[in-house]
Amino acid sequence: MFNSSISLAFVMFSVVAGAAGLTVAVRSWAVRRDALVLPSDRCSHTIPTPHGGGIAIGAISIILGVLFSVLDWVPDSSMVAFMCLGFVMLALGVWDDFGDISSKLRLCAHFLVVAIGMWSIPKLPVFSVFGVQVDSSVAFLLWPMLAFAWVWLINLYNFMDGIDGLAAMQALLLFGGMALNFWYVGYDQWAWICVFLLGAVLGFTILNWPPAKIFMGDGGSGFLGFIIGFMMLLSAAQTKVSMWSWIILLTLFIADATTTLLVRFFTGQNVLQAHRLHAYQKLAQRAGRHAPVTLGYGALMLTVLLPASMLANKFPYSGPLVFAGLFLAASISAFLLGAGRREVSV
Repeated sequence: MFNSSISLAFVMFSVVAGAAGLTVAVRSWAVRRDALVLPSDRCSHTIPTPHGGGIAIGAISIILGVLFSVLDWVPDSSMVAFMCLGFVMLALGVWDDFGDISSKLRLCAHFLVVAIGMWSIPKLPVFSVFGVQVDSSVAFLLWPMLAFAWVWLINLYNFMDGIDGLAAMQALLLFGGMALNFWYVGYDQWAWICVFLLGAVLGFTILNWPPAKIFMGDGGSGFLGFIIGFMMLLSAAQTKVSMWSWIILLTLFIADATTTLLVRFFTGQNVLQAHRLHAYQKLAQRAGRHAPVTLGYGALMLTVLLPASMLANKFPYSGPLVFAGLFLAASISAFLLGAGRREVSV
């Protein structure tokens, strides 16, 4: 149970207020320094907008790491790694937002951070694939697979942060959905961890909601991709909540980013070049606004992905099959929406 000496309402209010206040401060600084993202054919916004708001999410989440450790909810060594590596990820993203960092250096840093992060997890989580358990006995195969998946998560989260509120909405409903999953299975402390991380994102979302007053930036998107992967692995090592629940709640992002990347690769495009060819960006162009798309993604998460994620815990061996079906449906939908394909001029 939550420590009775601490008021849950006060902590939650402090987290949301702190994130919101820090977002306002970052926005004020960015406006004064003219650190604005200008509209271009690679962006989906139409007016110059400050960025770097993800600094608030990162800073508050790192502080929360201290709380989680003090309350003895997670191993101290893991939280030290979480805070240090989280700071590195935040710094890399801010450097990319306001400076210039090569894509190769950034990718190498991602792999190094992920490798240290995986080393800090107390034990390798057990994967159950159609009733067959895959654990440390085949670690030489599982660890590289998990490392590449985690790095892909960090980068796809950045790719999917292209319209107002979408990346924040994904994080809010992911942490909220996992809180429900943890409560359902009986891990209250992990439920509170997710609730507090949700609060850190919520404070930022207030200013990022369409029309956005500030963007998350690479600092925020890369940091979120990192902590989602970290908490996914750590919770799988400490609890019996299926890791597939996390993955299922990320289905729309995984399917859109993966389909777009594959289509661009097989059509000979430069996959390292910035673009606005994801399915969600195509939808935003058709709608003429960002809010309907962000709300639509949120509605699908609540009505389809959340129940499916809980199904993975109700029937422990169902996770891979549930995810495969949802991923296939989402990928086909993204492809039909034109994900990755350039518009042909007539």
